Order: sequence, then C-alpha cells, then structure tokens
Amino acid sequence: MSAEAIDITGAQPGSASGKVELQLTENLEELASEWNHLRSEGVGNPYHGFLWCQAFQNTLGTAERSRPLIALLRLAGRPVLLLPLSLFTHNGIKVLTFLGARIGNQNTGLWDKAFYDAVGPAAIRSVLRQVCKESDADCIDLQNVPCQWNDRAHPLVLDSALTSPNPLYLGSVRGTFEDVFNALHSKSARKNLTRKQRHLQEAGSYEIRVCQQPAEIEAGLEAFFEQREVRAQITGVPNAFSSPEAKSFLRQVTQSPALSVSPDNTSAPLKIWTLSVSGHVRATYLCARDGHTLHAYSNSVAHDEFLKNSPGLVLIREIVEKICADPDTTTLDLGIGEEHYKTSWTHPEPMCDSRYSRTARGKIYSAVQTAKTRLKSRIRNSDRLWTMVKKLRQMRASGN
Repeated sequence: MSAEAIDITGAQPGSASGKVELQLTENLEELASEWNHLRSEGVGNPYHGFLWCQAFQNTLGTAERSRPLIALLRLAGRPVLLLPLSLFTHNGIKVLTFLGARIGNQNTGLWDKAFYDAVGPAAIRSVLRQVCKESDADCIDLQNVPCQWNDRAHPLVLDSALTSPNPLYLGSVRGTFEDVFNALHSKSARKNLTRKQRHLQEAGSYEIRVCQQPAEIEAGLEAFFEQREVRAQITGVPNAFSSPEAKSFLRQVTQSPALSVSPDNTSAPLKIWTLSVSGHVRATYLCARDGHTLHAYSNSVAHDEFLKNSPGLVLIREIVEKICADPDTTTLDLGIGEEHYKTSWTHPEPMCDSRYSRTARGKIYSAVQTAKTRLKSRIRNSDRLWTMVKKLRQMRASGN
C-alpha cells in the first residue's frame, strides 16, 4: 500500500506536531529494518517485536487466514510508531485488531521514546482514523492496552475506553531477593515455600536451567506441551497451545532445533526456564526480556508425585531470586489473568479496551463488543460467578 501524509499539528498542546507519513503494508519483511530499530531503540513489548509477529503470521495467522496490516508512522522520515495489526471480516464488518492479540499478554505498539512522551491521544486518534480509512476498515478494536505505561497515560487509550476484564500483573524486583521476598510474603508463607523448595532439592538432581542448547529447548517445549495438556484435562481451562499451529509458533519464538535455525538461540523472543527433579522437568516458564522488564509469558507444571511440593511456585521463586541479582532488571511482568501465585509477587494494573468506529457498521460492532467487555468484567469481578465458571469448566473436562 502507498504511504499517506497526515497532519497532526495542534492536536494537543505540547504534543508532537507536524506532517507525518503513514505507511500500511501486508508485507512484514518490508518494514523489518525500521521495525527492529524501534524494537531495540524505542519502547514497546515483546509481543509486538518483528520475530514474534512474523512467527505468529507464519503459523496461527496463516491457519486463521489472518490478513496482516502493519501501520508505520514516520516523522521527518524517521519511524516513530509501529502498530502490528490484523484485518478480518465479521458478519460483513471489517475490523482491525492487534496482530496475534489472542496469543499475547498486552498491546502497546512500538514507539520512538521522544514521540511517545510528547504525542497526545487526539493526535493518535487522527492516525487511527487514517488507518481505518486507508484500509477500508469499519472500526479498529484495540484491546488490553495498559492504561498507564512508561510514566504516562497511554495515547492509545481513547476517551471512550473501557477497563479490560483482566488486569496486568506487575511487580518491582528492585533490591535484594530477601527484601523483595520479605516485603511480599508473610513469615509463614516464606517458611512454607522454602520448605517445599528444600523437599524438591532433597529428592535429587534438582536443577534450574535457562534452556540454550537445541536439545534443552526441545525437551523444555515437550514438557511444556505435555503439562499444559494434562492441566486442561483436569481443570477444563482451554489449552491455547494444543494445536499444531500453536506448537509451531512456540517453536519459532524459542527457535527450537526442529526449525534448523542457528543453534546459539540469541535472537529468540522467548527463553524457556525449567525446574528439574530426578532427571525430569517438573515445571516450566516461558519468559521474554524487554528493557528492564522480565515478561513471564506462560508456564506449566507436572501433575505427578512432586506436585504437592509446588514446583511451579518454587520455579517462580528461583526466577525472582535470579532477576533480583541482575541490576538491569527492575520489573517482573506476570501477564494477564488472576492467579494466586501472581498476587503473591505482583499487583494488578488495569488495562483498557479502546474502539474507534469509522462507519455505522463499525459502530454496531463496537457496541456489541463493548457489551461483551462489560459482561466479561462483571463475571470476572464476581467471586460467585467466576467460581461457577471454573466449576463448569471442571465438569466439562471430567465429562459430567
């Protein structure tokens, strides 16, 4: 698609202003250089990196017949904002969403830091309007955008935004591990978790590993796949990684040797942490690094004789201890979805769903999605209703 000039002058006092150029393309590789520049030099998140989005489109996106649409904004010829989007049609309504939104934890876009600090939501609304116009989309649906991000209100959070059903769980890992552990856990909780760790260590061949070699990566992935499938059968919680396409996606973002890629694994977006006891992987955590944040993306635990000693919780403890010793890591991101282990290390930060409609059909779609968001939030925030949902999942999984 051709590039289009946009005037965002005066969109908000003190905002970035002037003529900017918007380029839309379905070809991810066309923007790879500028994309990677924003990813390394700007602010963003791992789920909007080039390799991550490329892996999604090569696997899950292709299976879903997703049509990628990458929006790149340049100011004076310099890339200042990249939004990885996907265009789909729902009941004749053309909708733009974040590329791979269902497989990521949050959506921020990739930004030039100075542009992000200066630009206002009114200017970004002009950009979204132009993106919809150029792509002939009826509306744009931006879900799970952090309300506050990098010390300011996120510009993609529009005036009409709703709070997302699930918050993002963030915590500080500044200071020593002892300081962090003592501040977030009671004496009895610390004693209990330390006791479980000791029991696992005493079982023999206790090891924490960040998989680097091809055989380690593949073994970690296989353990993750198996453990997630067992969990889904027990709890009824859908396994997002059960399909061949989802497994292929994870192999690409971890650079499994099954892909015949470079063995050093240096550019893989995800690293696999494993906890092994007696020669077998008992827990895994797939993690990504972004600036000063460790993003703990997805985890698994073996449902075997060691489950009573909570290897998943012990692995998180080990991860926190190691990143506390790293002066370059200041924040732990445990993603979305409430779990007890998350609230023991982090606190919930609200995210927002923003929708901009260009046409009457887009307004209909937005109204329906807004109603769904409110219903999901009501269920998620009700102890009684959410307990019922979990019980129904378990009943379905057991066949009752």
